[in-house]
Amino acid sequence: MQKHIYFCPTRRRKLMLKEVLKPIPQHIVDHPKQNSFGAVTAMHIHELPAWEEADIVLFGVKDGRDNHKNRECSTAPDFIRKALYRLKVQHNGMKLADIGNIDAGESAEDTEAAINEVVSVMLEAGVIPVILGGSMGLSYSIYSALTKYRDNIDISFISPYLQLDEGSLIDRICAFEPNHLFNMSVIGYQSHYTDPREVHTFGKMYFDAQRLGVVKARINEAEPILRNADMISIDIGAVKQADAPGNYYNNPNGFTAEEACQLAWYSGISDKVSAFGTFEINPEFDYRDTTSKLGAQIIWYFVDGFYHRSGDHPNLHNEFLKYRCTLNDRQPDILFYKSKRTDRWWMEIPNLYHPSNRKNVVIPCTYNDYQMATRNEMPDRFFKALQRMPR
Repeated sequence: MQKHIYFCPTRRRKLMLKEVLKPIPQHIVDHPKQNSFGAVTAMHIHELPAWEEADIVLFGVKDGRDNHKNRECSTAPDFIRKALYRLKVQHNGMKLADIGNIDAGESAEDTEAAINEVVSVMLEAGVIPVILGGSMGLSYSIYSALTKYRDNIDISFISPYLQLDEGSLIDRICAFEPNHLFNMSVIGYQSHYTDPREVHTFGKMYFDAQRLGVVKARINEAEPILRNADMISIDIGAVKQADAPGNYYNNPNGFTAEEACQLAWYSGISDKVSAFGTFEINPEFDYRDTTSKLGAQIIWYFVDGFYHRSGDHPNLHNEFLKYRCTLNDRQPDILFYKSKRTDRWWMEIPNLYHPSNRKNVVIPCTYNDYQMATRNEMPDRFFKALQRMPR
């Protein structure tokens, strides 16, 4: 499988990995069974493995201090590993590595700096980091690392909360300079925990807020959103309490365990996703390690999706059917692409404000978007993307 290599890691950064990453406890990985994840994953037990040869690299972050009522999520990485390495392999030739844990630094800023460096090294080497949290706020460091290598970044959070108050994860990302953010999506937010004014503000920025009930009714509609993301973070609190009791803030409503795994699989098959993480699992509140096992299965489905990637994007091959829809004299035409490989859809967003720049943006969409355009209706997905184009 082709890797997108930016440039080779420097000697200094390789030494940094040895300094900040702690080994996996021996008892977690003793006597792995044949054809299990534990048997095929190169692990940091005594020394760092040859992680550069992997497709996906896992590491844990043992820091939950920014969420004091759920701070025991800092212990989650090893619980997730214990469940993950018992799961069975479904693909020959899987290349996985586990480089250990980042312990909580003296300050939150120290932890963030360590995550930033480790994720940067992974991106430079063309491997996908999978982060085992720890608190959801750690996603900020993943984004900050991505800004070094990507423009027009698209991020997705699977979370029951849409919070824009000062210092929140979303607020910090929106305030990040320089601004490389093109789109942000919150999938599965619950209205009873969300101020309508925040939803309105989020919408005014032309970002995507997907309410839980809407996503559950048509979960396949989440696939194009995740297909376009550069990074995806899952707050386990998005899963209902009955399926994921290990979280201080767990809710009676939410995604089922099966739906969470389906969203993880959608994330894995995306050819664009470069970083993935699961957060807020708290073994202190768990029942028979149910939530840690779900976290492991979420990772399993992401990995399974990754090994089903097909290089399916209009920029990667020419096996597409093209359809042009004219709305009216005042609106631009919409060019749709339908893949002959997978039957998935994309739409092209014209650069109206800089017509001399021919690099139009192509984003994933659904057949329903195409049907709307054939009825002379502008799809909401197209309108929002048009408004986000640089002016």
